[in-house]
Amino acid sequence: MRKSIRELKNDLGAGTILAISILIVFFALFAASSLVSAQLLGFTRLQATTNSIALAAADALRGVSTGNPCIVAKDIASNSQLVLERCRIVGFEVFIETNMETLGIVHKARARAGPGE
Repeated sequence: MRKSIRELKNDLGAGTILAISILIVFFALFAASSLVSAQLLGFTRLQATTNSIALAAADALRGVSTGNPCIVAKDIASNSQLVLERCRIVGFEVFIETNMETLGIVHKARARAGPGE
C-alpha cells in the first residue's frame, strides 16, 4: 500500500524534531552528570582538607607547631572556606568535624589524627 503525496508532505520536519529531542535529552544527561560530579569533587576536597586540618591540629597538640590545636584548626578551616563544627581533644588525639555547602547541598566530613595513625 503506497502513501499518497499528501500523506508524505505531512511527515516533513519529523526528523528535525526527533534530532532536536535527542539533543535535548543528551544535554540534560550531561548537565545532571556534571552536577553529580561537582558534588563528588566537592566532598572529596572537603574530606582531604579535613584530614589536613586534623593533622595540623595534632601537630600543634604535640608541640611540633605553635598554637592551640582547635584555634589552628579553626584558622585553617576558615582559610579553606569550611565551617569547623567540632574540635575535640581526647588524650593525644584530635577529632575534627567540618562542613561545606556546595550548590545548596551541605557536605560533612570527620577526621581523627594522633599517635598510632
